[in-house]
Amino acid sequence: MDILGPSLWDVWNPSGQTMSAEMVACIAVESLSLLEKMHSKGYVHGDVKPENFLLGQPSTPQEKKLFLVDRGLATKWKDSSSGLHVDYDQRPDMFRGTVRYASVHAHLGSTVSRRDDPESLAYTLIFLHQGRLPW
Repeated sequence: MDILGPSLWDVWNPSGQTMSAEMVACIAVESLSLLEKMHSKGYVHGDVKPENFLLGQPSTPQEKKLFLVDRGLATKWKDSSSGLHVDYDQRPDMFRGTVRYASVHAHLGSTVSRRDDPESLAYTLIFLHQGRLPW
């Protein structure tokens, strides 16, 4: 297991100030790449938020590299035997994730799919840039 540095939440939280558009754009590019890799392996993260993106260990060559952690809510989006997308399961009483950053479909109780991670990432990026979300 690698020793990692602070999360994006830790970087943002001490100052309470917003991140620049340029910084958020860099985070967006790298985090989309991480999600794409996870999705290509057949998994959906299901809990994308600032606390789950960590920087590399300080004073190392990876200190500015982004890592996606906490895959405890990750689910398969693709059936391993058929290669097809899993069936959607709509159960309003079955919410998983972090309410603040969850996708609309997650709030409706739907099984999360690949579309939900980028939506949660968008909310994460808005939060980092604006310092708040409209809800």
